[in-house]
Amino acid sequence: MGGFSYASFHDEDPIQAELRLIVESIYGPPVRRLPGLDIGRAYWGASKEFQYGGDMVGVFHCENGSTSLAVVDISGHGIHAARYAGLAKYALRAYQSLGLDARASVRALNRLYIENGAFEGEYEFFATVFYAIVDPHQLTMQYVSAGHEAAYIIKTDGSRQLPTTGPIVGLVDDDSAFAQHTIELDRGDIFAAATDGFTEARDEHLIFLGPDPIVEIVERNRASRAEQLAESITSHAKDYAGPRLEDDIATLVVKVDRQAVV
Repeated sequence: MGGFSYASFHDEDPIQAELRLIVESIYGPPVRRLPGLDIGRAYWGASKEFQYGGDMVGVFHCENGSTSLAVVDISGHGIHAARYAGLAKYALRAYQSLGLDARASVRALNRLYIENGAFEGEYEFFATVFYAIVDPHQLTMQYVSAGHEAAYIIKTDGSRQLPTTGPIVGLVDDDSAFAQHTIELDRGDIFAAATDGFTEARDEHLIFLGPDPIVEIVERNRASRAEQLAESITSHAKDYAGPRLEDDIATLVVKVDRQAVV
């Protein structure tokens, strides 16, 4: 199962169905096209109780023309992790709407996680976060990678893994721990990222899949739409691990349009 299709609830306990709808509302429908960008998302949930869990892909387009991209991996599974995924999704949207850059947004999210955990008495929830703001007119992407390793820019002449720029969100109460990088994009570039359910998928010999196959999959299917690429990345981990796949996987692929944005 991939993508963001919704399950049927007619054979489900009414209370459980309502809970499932609340969880699924965190993720929303796919966003396939935005100005200058083709966007694809895919999700596979490991939880047997809920289809969705703590891995979240967020996309938000502001009136100023910028588009934010978030790949968040919350510790744990199920509805409790989904709550924190929702917190991240809408907090980051609010920060972008206020005009904060990527670093200020992740710093604010880190503070929110620490303070919310203390207030709620839930100290075990942390998150790896890749958060970027893309300007399709200037062809730039500013990003913060808080402990998130599986993120790449894939060009026609090679690929580049985007290094982490800070610690996991919710662990360190120190604004200076988070740095921001800005990279220039070219038309035709592809950004691809996945949560660690992909990288930590293991085959029958218990060998980890690792992040590099993301690049191979994208390069092999470069002509495909972004949504198809995201589905291919997620499916590869499922095929690699089979029944040993026990962690959620969220995947985001963004293709920069070859034509100029007007």
